[in-house]
Amino acid sequence: MMKLATRQGRRESAMDKAGLLLLLMLGVAALASGQSATQQAKTPVPALASAAVPFYPRVPQQAHIEGVVRLHISTDGNRVASVEVESGQPMLVQAAKENVKTWQFERHTPTSFDATFRYRLIPSKCDSQCNCDGVEKGSVVLHLPTEAEVSAKELMTCDPASDTVDPKTGNLHLTIPVVATRKPKQ
Repeated sequence: MMKLATRQGRRESAMDKAGLLLLLMLGVAALASGQSATQQAKTPVPALASAAVPFYPRVPQQAHIEGVVRLHISTDGNRVASVEVESGQPMLVQAAKENVKTWQFERHTPTSFDATFRYRLIPSKCDSQCNCDGVEKGSVVLHLPTEAEVSAKELMTCDPASDTVDPKTGNLHLTIPVVATRKPKQ
């Protein structure tokens, strides 16, 4: 009786192993076919023939607004046919959309793809004379049509005569220029 149970247990164990092996093979095959289907489904992005260089919009630059804009772009085989906003700050989205409208592609089969615009402000540091030059300059790095990185110097307002800090007390002293005039004699 004991030998029968042992043989049956071995058969079940062997069947379990075979079943697991079959499931594993099916899983690997499914993954492989899924990858090849995904790779085949991806169409290459079209090559750009011309495009305007994107810029950092002035109002967001003044307001110290930076961020990432994600767009989904559809083409008609030559130009951008439609632009859908996936995410981004509205003022930066507007600048990215305006830039995308300038794109012209080499002839291709109509397609769709995603594009990302990264807007970054470079912090400005000003000395006591309002010299705000830094080492890093604004730039535009293009990997069109899928990526654009736009950076600009942070805009600062500065008035060297308006304030000074007393190094001993740490108090802020405001200086207001006054023009002296004589009161005319009557």
